[in-house]
Amino acid sequence: MKKLLLAFLMLFFLRGNSRAEPRIGLPDLERELTSSPEVLAAAASLSESRAVEERHKMTGGPRFFGELSLGGLNEPASRSETSALEGYTKLWARGGISIPLFGTWQKERIRELENRIISLGEELRLFAVRKANLTALRKAYALLWTIQERNALLERFLALEERIMPLLAKRTKEGFLLERDRLEMESWFSFARREAAAGSLLKEECLALIRKATGRKGLFGLEALFPRLEPLFFSGDVLARAAGEENRELQILTKAAETKREIARRVPGAQYDAYLRAGYGFSSEFPGRNGTEAFLSIAFDVPFREGRAASAAGRAALAGAEKAGHEMEARRIAIVADIRGGIARFDSAAAQRTFAMANARTAAESVRADRLRYGLLPGDMLEQLFRSLFIYLSSALAFVDSEGALLQAHCELLGMLPAAADGGDGKIIASFFPEEPERLRLLAPSWLDFATAFSSAPAAGKPALSPSGKVFYFWNGDDLLYPGKGKAFFDQAAKEGASGVLVSFSPRGIAFLRTAGGKARLEETLEAARRTGIRAELLLGDPAWILAAHRKELTGLLRELDGFAFSGIHLDLEPDQLPDAEGRRMELLLSLTETVREVKRATRLPVSLSVHPRYLEGSLGPVAAREFGAAGVNEIAVMIYSTKVDAVASRMKAILSSWPGLRFRLAVSVERELSGTESFFRGGKKSFLETVDFLQGELASPSFAGTAVQSWENYREMAR
Repeated sequence: MKKLLLAFLMLFFLRGNSRAEPRIGLPDLERELTSSPEVLAAAASLSESRAVEERHKMTGGPRFFGELSLGGLNEPASRSETSALEGYTKLWARGGISIPLFGTWQKERIRELENRIISLGEELRLFAVRKANLTALRKAYALLWTIQERNALLERFLALEERIMPLLAKRTKEGFLLERDRLEMESWFSFARREAAAGSLLKEECLALIRKATGRKGLFGLEALFPRLEPLFFSGDVLARAAGEENRELQILTKAAETKREIARRVPGAQYDAYLRAGYGFSSEFPGRNGTEAFLSIAFDVPFREGRAASAAGRAALAGAEKAGHEMEARRIAIVADIRGGIARFDSAAAQRTFAMANARTAAESVRADRLRYGLLPGDMLEQLFRSLFIYLSSALAFVDSEGALLQAHCELLGMLPAAADGGDGKIIASFFPEEPERLRLLAPSWLDFATAFSSAPAAGKPALSPSGKVFYFWNGDDLLYPGKGKAFFDQAAKEGASGVLVSFSPRGIAFLRTAGGKARLEETLEAARRTGIRAELLLGDPAWILAAHRKELTGLLRELDGFAFSGIHLDLEPDQLPDAEGRRMELLLSLTETVREVKRATRLPVSLSVHPRYLEGSLGPVAAREFGAAGVNEIAVMIYSTKVDAVASRMKAILSSWPGLRFRLAVSVERELSGTESFFRGGKKSFLETVDFLQGELASPSFAGTAVQSWENYREMAR
């Protein structure tokens, strides 16, 4: 029954979602933001207000006028009542130009400024709608990805129900398990179904927000990719820019306040009307003669209490301008508060993720320990193992939720802070990467590097641990830049049990990557790696980069390649390859750690490195452990190139126990050119893999990541 249970439990970790659904990245959806009905409506409203503003501007100023009239008059020739009437008819034609003066001209300028304020208000509305939609889109997409991660865990757990519950029912019937405990365990599946149903509701809400933000009508089966959010830099200077010169909202409000102050300056002189009229006229009388005239006139229309009206209008306009200034400052204060609150939420979410990861790590270790005990001890270990699985599920869900909260906080800050820039004593705001080794160990389907052992019970005596996926050094990375080679390579690496490949490129390959064709080929290759579930890390191996004089070459290269979706950076910079290294190892070690710090500053990816074991032993060991830990090294591959397996295990165990705060991987050699005491090449692949299995079991601990094989080229040439 134990073997059967182990097979059932394996399904929990290996089962995934196989539905074929559309995969659209967040950047693609962001580009469709202009298709949102809300954005389109706001844009149309802005266009309307600007057109009205333009019309008022064009209808102001000097105006042409014309007049054509026809009149007649009958008058008595004398004052006598019997006098005859004499009459004539007159035709007038006049035309000219009317120029607004003084108050009238000021009124026209004020109307233009008032229309300008309306346009600024519509521009502010469009900005606010776009910003709100963009933030909502990002947060909805991030939440959708979080729901998918949760569902992957829940589906694997629910797959156990139909097989484990009969086993528990049998244990209850035989008197080994109380009905109360069986019912409690049955309720764990109800909990999982409830969480899955809540996730389905949230998913529909997220999709509704995405459709609203992009104007799309479909997306019902959208499968979110991981939202790789741009990092941000935060400092006092960045805060000042974000709440000042680079804040578009404040720029618009400043223009509106300045426009109101301009209105306040003009209003007192706009309480009366005045025009200058100039023109030419023609007249003809019948009977009579033709005549012409030229004229120039100034007309005023002044209120009786014009002075008081001007004073009151000025006070009102100044109050409006002052109000606009105060509102702008209030908004500036609110923006600063929002940014500081956003930073605090991000820091809180990051701390919660660290705590949740620690809980998940503890829960995972409990599952590992209970699985081993179940293989060796009689009694209620079936229930203990299942309980540990449920605790792990709860901890893993909390961990994913903490990641979701971190992404949400990051999305909010993206709408508040300017793009990342170097400099200052600030900090980088970056969430996380799904390829982080620790995260993969906790959440990936292969789960904790021993899930494959669930298919059979451990042998009696000493528990056996199945090997984790191997990592290979691959120095001929240029081969992956040929059409179709990348997919074929990673398919083969997956068949060989590779979980990661450290890929190095020659200078010629780097030059090719600077071209559009090279970029496209590498992106295809890295996508092939992702599809096979293999982490592809960039391998850099020039020891000269340890030295300060050559570090800029390394950081410059990293910045060139930072746009590619590598899973990490691996540095194989061996100090002992430099001249006179034996006499200055401490100096070179400190120089190496400074290089690692420069690399960490130049990239957002996890950084790991290969070192000789001597740098982790003796007087060098404490310095290396302290400096590598402070530099944020993700993983250290210890190059113990020896075929004396017991000696290798003993030396590696000493390093693991000495520095438990670091994460290590054992690097072994299958290089053809090395001797039989250093390389496993001559023993053949079968013997080598058995040795790897043995070392994996011997070294199993929370700080041991697995093995790294030097190198793929030689491994493929090994005899079976």
